[in-house]
Amino acid sequence: MKPEDILIVNDGSPFLKTIGLLLADKGHRTSVTNRPSEALGELARKYFRLVIVKVQAKTADSLALLKAVKDLNPKARLIILGEDACLPVEAFQIAVKDYILLPCRPVEVWRRITSCLKAPRGAAVPEAVQGKLDAINRRGLTKLSLLFHDLRGGLISVQAALKFSRRLPQGQLEADAERLLEDAGKKTDWLLSLMEGFLRQTFLCRESNAEPDICHIREDVVAPVLDELYDDLQKHRVALENQLDFLPSHLGSVKGDKVALRSVFRNLINNAMQYGGTGCSLKIDYDRFEPFFHLQVFNSGPVPPRKTRRTLPSSLPPGKAKGNGDAPGLGLGLRLSRDILRSYGGDILYEPRSGGTNVQVVLPMS
Repeated sequence: MKPEDILIVNDGSPFLKTIGLLLADKGHRTSVTNRPSEALGELARKYFRLVIVKVQAKTADSLALLKAVKDLNPKARLIILGEDACLPVEAFQIAVKDYILLPCRPVEVWRRITSCLKAPRGAAVPEAVQGKLDAINRRGLTKLSLLFHDLRGGLISVQAALKFSRRLPQGQLEADAERLLEDAGKKTDWLLSLMEGFLRQTFLCRESNAEPDICHIREDVVAPVLDELYDDLQKHRVALENQLDFLPSHLGSVKGDKVALRSVFRNLINNAMQYGGTGCSLKIDYDRFEPFFHLQVFNSGPVPPRKTRRTLPSSLPPGKAKGNGDAPGLGLGLRLSRDILRSYGGDILYEPRSGGTNVQVVLPMS
């Protein structure tokens, strides 16, 4: 291997110090420090081919250091070590060569570090290609956020059931069952915390220039979600009128990924049941205004909170935001829905109507 400049940001443990000595023995120029401030000085002073950072906790110093590596040495290869519970969400949003989740066998750590050094230097990615990759990555992150939002809803239900079970009088459950419930509750709380931390960091994803997929709004989006939520609709005694049953199949093609659009539509139906309440009427309708398809979800219940209504534009053209578009009060699911719809060139619009509320999903026709 060609000798390289390597920076190791340690946490005082002897393991990485030994790794540094072994790399130096192989002819590499290694710098090992336990202080993030000293590491920043090293990064500003010279170029490093490889930077290895041991993240000990979710601290501001750790995040600043990780960002500084890419700012000061944008072409450096970065390896992050740490326990997965200690790694901040921001660590997974940085261009990293490898993550080494601890505990890990020393021989495996050594193998992955040396493999990183052996990897050939890649050619620079053309700017136009990189722009497309960035756009695709942004859309992928937003879709992942929508998926996490749906999973979060299920976990909240599981969490509520577990809490109820743990409140049962002592003696009604065997000791082993009580321990299992306690353990499941802790793991559910941890998963919810992890998901919400991820969502807080990603709900501001912006629109992408990548070419969207094509799907059929009734067959790929509306019908599967209504089937999925059938029991909930029955439980809330919702009177459902679905005008999309009369939509000709050749007229329902829109630009958008069906999985992401199902998350958007699922969120709207759940909101309609929440705000409409038991016994509300729910009407799903559509309009076609070339070149846009308008999917409408109307419920007869009370209007959403004023703060939420203010953040849903009622008359803006698709893809246009009012101000910075980030006014507070918009539910996390609606924020993510708006972001993914705008990435397709569409939008989500609120319309006050007599006797209820109407929300429109605006999508470009294919």
